[in-house]
Amino acid sequence: MEWETFAAELADDLADLPAGALLVISEREEGGRFTQFAQEDDALLAYLCDNTFLQPEDHASPEARRLIEAAGWNAPDPRRGRDDWWYRLPWPSPSADYRRLTGMIVTAFRDGYGIPSPEGWTYRAWNEREGNAPLTLPSLDLHQVPLR
Repeated sequence: MEWETFAAELADDLADLPAGALLVISEREEGGRFTQFAQEDDALLAYLCDNTFLQPEDHASPEARRLIEAAGWNAPDPRRGRDDWWYRLPWPSPSADYRRLTGMIVTAFRDGYGIPSPEGWTYRAWNEREGNAPLTLPSLDLHQVPLR
C-alpha cells in the first residue's frame, strides 16, 4: 500500500466514525510509531506520536519535528497533558478537511519520520460508548488487531 492510498481510505473512514469511536493505527502490533483518533460529539481529535514514549531509534529528529509542525500539527505540550502532536477537526466537517488531516499524517510519517509506506501497519478500533464494541473500518486496507 502506498501512502496516498492509505490517506484516501483513512479519510473515508474518519468521516464516518460514530461518537465514542477510538482508533489507533500503528506501525507494529506492539508499539512503534502511531496515530490515534477520538470521535467526540463535536470534534474529531487526532494525535500523532512524539518522542516521549518511543524507542530512541524511532525518534523524530529536530528537522522531522519542524516538518510535522509545518504540516499543521499542534506541538506537544506536556504541561497541558498533551504528550503527542495533536489536531482538532470540528464535527461535522467537509470531506476535504478529512483529506487534509490524512495528508498531515502522511507528511509526518513519510517526510518527517522517513517511513517509506504503511505496509504492515495495523489498527485497533472500538466504540467506548457501546461497551468497547469493536469497530471495523470498511475502507482502510490494514490488518485489524483484535481488542484485548
